[in-house]
Amino acid sequence: MGKDQDAGDKGNGRKAIGKTIAIITAITAAVILAGVGGYAYASNSAYDSYASRVESAKEADSKLVKKIAEAQSLVKATKESDVLDKTVLDSLSKSLKVGESRKGVPTSSHAAKWNLWSVSKANASVSNDMTEANDSINAIGKAMGKVEASKTAKQVKDAKDTLNKAISDAETLYKDSEGKVQDNKTRESLKTAIDNAKKTSSDKKADVKSLTAANDTLSKAVKSVNDSKNAKAQADAQKQAQEQAQVQAQSNGASSETYSNSGYSNSGGSYSNNGGGSYSGGSSQYTQPQNSNNCTQYGCNGYDYRKDFDSAGGGTAPVTKDNINQDGSITIGGDSHGNMW
Repeated sequence: MGKDQDAGDKGNGRKAIGKTIAIITAITAAVILAGVGGYAYASNSAYDSYASRVESAKEADSKLVKKIAEAQSLVKATKESDVLDKTVLDSLSKSLKVGESRKGVPTSSHAAKWNLWSVSKANASVSNDMTEANDSINAIGKAMGKVEASKTAKQVKDAKDTLNKAISDAETLYKDSEGKVQDNKTRESLKTAIDNAKKTSSDKKADVKSLTAANDTLSKAVKSVNDSKNAKAQADAQKQAQEQAQVQAQSNGASSETYSNSGYSNSGGSYSNNGGGSYSGGSSQYTQPQNSNNCTQYGCNGYDYRKDFDSAGGGTAPVTKDNINQDGSITIGGDSHGNMW
């Protein structure tokens, strides 16, 4: 080749290299520009997601605060004696303690809109907080449910114990009231109530309402039997009182005292009665017979001279310490007609 040809070839080579560099530079610039745009898009999207999650986390926290307040009210209103299993109260208290530690929403001042790394980190923190808040809400809710269930179980047990005690008492009353009621239908109703109460008590699905209803029915039947017993007892007492009154009246009529006074004579200032006693006007002495078991110093066989009246209408002289002699005889006087007192 000639010199001119060599010079031409070298010029063409330099032109080709220049074009290649220009193309590479353009491509690099395009790639860089594309990368910057993609980063900006990713950063914006991450920040928008973060902002949305913060709002969701606030809602979850609000629900958590509300659930904690409800649980605290339940704990305050529930005693250990109100539940069948007191461990449910311990579980609820633990759930509350965890829930209290999870209240609030974490925020990051470093979550810049154009800083993809900081936004992503803040987004993860908020997401984790929201998950924990929801977990606590569920845990507290379940613990509250167990407390309520234990309270109901305790109420059922108490109602069943009360009913069983009432059944036992009613059975005793049923046995002891035989022949002691005014209306035996009340005992029949009581037996029916006892049988129904036993069925309710043995039913595993029985609730407080059904147990209470069975107890109320049984109580009414018991009251009817007791009322009938009292009515019969009162009627029996009245009948007995009437019978005693009749017996007493008959006894009083049969034991009426019969009094007779015969053999009374008054002659020459003397007196004698059929009991054997005699007065003598001359000695003014009364001699009491000593061989009679029915005589007293006032007369025999129920006779009492102090009740006699003389011919002048006067009574016999009253017996006092002044006219009773030491030997037991009585000194008496006479009336204006010559009759003794």
